[in-house]
Amino acid sequence: MTTLSPMEQAVLRALMYACDFSLGAHVPRQAVAIKLQPNLRGEVKKYLKKLRAKGYCNEHPTRGDTTWQLTQLGLSEAKKML
Repeated sequence: MTTLSPMEQAVLRALMYACDFSLGAHVPRQAVAIKLQPNLRGEVKKYLKKLRAKGYCNEHPTRGDTTWQLTQLGLSEAKKML
């Protein structure tokens, strides 16, 4: 298992809260960013892509914007961090 940076951990927790602990929920990037402190919100997209590369979340392109979904690995890792 790979080690997550503090920012990756924060974004993963924010995604978990934005999805309300659900594996079936798809949320836009803005819903994740709003769960973080204002000074951290600018880098959310970059860290979501890093988490996707590591298998912690999935990206779903939609008509207007991209939505993000937790994977089982991402949910279990985020719960460990609580």
